[in-house]
Amino acid sequence: MTTALVESMQELSLQDPPVAGEAECMIVQFKIAGVGSFELELESDVAVRDVKKLAKEQCNIEPEHMRLVYKGRQLKEADSLECYDSKAGEPIQLFFTAGHVSMMGGVGGTGGGRRANVPPQRNPFSAPVRGLPGSKGLRSSRVSGRPGGMALIRKYGILMKRQEFREKAQEIGFVKYR
Repeated sequence: MTTALVESMQELSLQDPPVAGEAECMIVQFKIAGVGSFELELESDVAVRDVKKLAKEQCNIEPEHMRLVYKGRQLKEADSLECYDSKAGEPIQLFFTAGHVSMMGGVGGTGGGRRANVPPQRNPFSAPVRGLPGSKGLRSSRVSGRPGGMALIRKYGILMKRQEFREKAQEIGFVKYR
């Protein structure tokens, strides 16, 4: 009895037992349209939400503004990189939403350029009382950064295009009674 106990105690160790299906490391290529590309060394079972956090260090885009697309399919947050084939050489495309840029105060004029002699808007959430200087077309949406014109909702400082407001109204706290 004591010999069996001694043998079982010797078999115990603090080291983890080797796992047969351990994830392998691979080089994953990322491509950002118009910016460039970079590579990360990742395990195949890492979640996409963690990949976005690691990619932020390389491209300075916040993870909530990233979309990862591989072979024409958008990767969801809970997906893993098991579908990625490192031998194929096809990169994961990294797209970023307009929210990443539009928080800087939107675009300039209707042509998308800077306005002459007008400093950039410092805080897009506190618009001047009389709006931005210039014509109506120079006001831009705080969600997409697109120029507004007549379809921009300005009441209560919302500054969103009509369709964007319809999508975000419940999140903001507006209730539709009809």
